[in-house]
Amino acid sequence: MVFDLQGFSVHDGPGCRTVVFLSGCPLRCSWCANPEGLQPYPQLLFAVERCRFEQGCRRCLSACRHAALEEGEALLLSRRVCAGCEDHPCVTACHSEALRISARRLTLSALMSRLARDRRFWGSGGGVTFSGGEPLAQPEFLLSALAECRRSWIHTAVETCAYAEEGLFREMLASLDWLFLDLKLIDPIAHQRWTGVSNAPILANLDHVARSGWQGRLVLRLPVIPGVNDDEENARETARLMRELGLGEIHLLPFHRLGEGKWRQLGETYSFADTPSLPPEALLALQRIFTNAGLHCYLGWETPF
Repeated sequence: MVFDLQGFSVHDGPGCRTVVFLSGCPLRCSWCANPEGLQPYPQLLFAVERCRFEQGCRRCLSACRHAALEEGEALLLSRRVCAGCEDHPCVTACHSEALRISARRLTLSALMSRLARDRRFWGSGGGVTFSGGEPLAQPEFLLSALAECRRSWIHTAVETCAYAEEGLFREMLASLDWLFLDLKLIDPIAHQRWTGVSNAPILANLDHVARSGWQGRLVLRLPVIPGVNDDEENARETARLMRELGLGEIHLLPFHRLGEGKWRQLGETYSFADTPSLPPEALLALQRIFTNAGLHCYLGWETPF
């Protein structure tokens, strides 16, 4: 189940890459920029600003077989009723693209055909990156895809929160060239509060990859969220753990609100809508903590490639 396929990416690994966004995630971070990827199944997104209901369009109403859409002052959508629909004919009927489905099924064969087409544009250093959601939430597909890419001499990268069973994580590493690993919070209580899960499996998998002799490249990522993990204590503890494990690279990703519109389209409230971005000096202060610890720390769109 894939909610996006993005070509010509230059921020998700070395060179020019194709990014495969796999649906499903065990974490529930309320600042998530890809909320349409949290669930492992397709969801209906409704962009009210694109709807032509006020101009007299009723195509989706005519197409809906479950009475999930109703007329009011604006078009009214019952997501509870809509959840039982499997083919969503309203999406096909909507010519303004106000309605769309968040995800679609993709076979491994179809993915490899897409990668065979795209690799002509990657150049010598490009490849494929599996992102999400959380790629490890679809383990069978991810492992099969990584193995097939290795057989095809395609450079592979994975962006993961590393919340997975240790055996699965080890199996993934066997066919992987590059790993981006999110480490949001060191404190276990704070991690449980803000993500909904324990960070114990994440730290265990990080410990494994650091001590295993894995020959790929590991870059930690820290999405810096105001009021969540932007404090210096979390940065110092993260730097301490990195030095303890012999890790050398971390990428600080500044908070943004680019996912706000998608939360609205899913009928959900985005709890960080009024949260301002961190000032540059705050990010620089965090960066100094890592550099003073002898670590390579990249800011924002600076990349280790």
